[in-house]
Amino acid sequence: MTDKFKQFILKKELFLPQEKILLAVSGGMDSVVMAHLFKAAEYHFTIAHCNFKLRGSDSDKDEGFVRELTARLGAEFYTQSFDTKAYAKEKGVSIQMAARELRYAWLENIRKQYGFDWIATAHQSDDNTETILYNLARGTGLKGLQGIPLRNGKTIRPLLNFSREEIEWYVKINSLEFREDLSNREDKYIRNKIRNKIIPLLKEINPSLNKSVQELSQISAKTYGLLDYFVARDFKNHVYEKDGKTYIPVKLILQYPEREIIIYELLKEFGFQSTEIDDIALSLEKQPGKLFFSKDYECLKDRDHLIISRKDINEKTEILIHSDQDEIQLSQGLIRMCTVDIDEIPDFKADSNLAYLDLSFLKFPLKLRNPREGDYFVPFGMSGKKKISDFLTDMKIPRTEKKNIWLLTSDDKIAWVVGFRTDNRFRVKKTTRKVLEIKILDQTKGLF
Repeated sequence: MTDKFKQFILKKELFLPQEKILLAVSGGMDSVVMAHLFKAAEYHFTIAHCNFKLRGSDSDKDEGFVRELTARLGAEFYTQSFDTKAYAKEKGVSIQMAARELRYAWLENIRKQYGFDWIATAHQSDDNTETILYNLARGTGLKGLQGIPLRNGKTIRPLLNFSREEIEWYVKINSLEFREDLSNREDKYIRNKIRNKIIPLLKEINPSLNKSVQELSQISAKTYGLLDYFVARDFKNHVYEKDGKTYIPVKLILQYPEREIIIYELLKEFGFQSTEIDDIALSLEKQPGKLFFSKDYECLKDRDHLIISRKDINEKTEILIHSDQDEIQLSQGLIRMCTVDIDEIPDFKADSNLAYLDLSFLKFPLKLRNPREGDYFVPFGMSGKKKISDFLTDMKIPRTEKKNIWLLTSDDKIAWVVGFRTDNRFRVKKTTRKVLEIKILDQTKGLF
């Protein structure tokens, strides 16, 4: 197995024999085998261990075990403890994601500080199969089918050529000790369900599952690389940034078949998921003004461009509505508009999701924006002004929801607090001939 290990590293040119490698060792079976293989192959290595403080005294026992292992192998040792739960709460991420972020950030810091050439993690081929099946279940697309990369930046995975069965065999014949995380047996995590239930069933169907998945991974990686090359070639002179926003020409996207794949490739760094990508693709040949959101970014489908900008709670979004537009897509719902004759409206029912405005008093382009300090309007049926902040307080809108309120304005005058009350200055009167009818569709909790 040592010979296979060395041949794999040589064939894939993972690192040079004289280079210094920082091994990430948890104390589990895979990482213990990796450490022993590095020792047997006589490579230059140091061991690093992360104590995530997630398993009580067991976490400290893991650290003690890895410290003793390092001493037996005659290597240097680095360790660091983390308050993983506090970090996860602060960053708003899962415990697993928090541990991953803390681990890689610390390892990279150690690598730079002490001059290591590479960081090695103990992912093996079963881990790769789990990752691809996990990504497949989540719907991450072609990129997710690439699985765990052999090399990612300064991180390498020298065990990807080995199966769990091979690693278990190596442990048995060498009588190696390791620490077992009993939570890996629990099926409350999706990855554990895949590892403990789905993969054994698939291996009954195909004993060479890992090999088949690895071939799929390689084909996906090559296909993705080819796609990345063509998109970069065709769009590099047409996509530009201005004032912190990225502009992507719509007409160029429309020249391609399978536009969803092109859009995904162009927007991959902004975190848009497949659902949003499909909606963006459908919007390309429709009226401008639709807005789509990822976790950290928003995409505005303008007349000529997709405009990508980072979401900022301190930055007030403004969306222009031109006279020829008939709908505006927001993350919370859809606003649909049409112009009708007064005679076509039999009655005016009280409905917070529906607004009727006298078209003759509106000045296009209209504007959708968030409330600002000092905003006021004249609520329908009243003659006096009222501050928007006071109105929202009277409506018992929680402070956390006020950022989701939208105002429809005409020439900087508020015509409608969307989803709540129109402004009396734009009301339909006896002299009105044309009416702008605005409906809210797919509304959530009556709030925008």
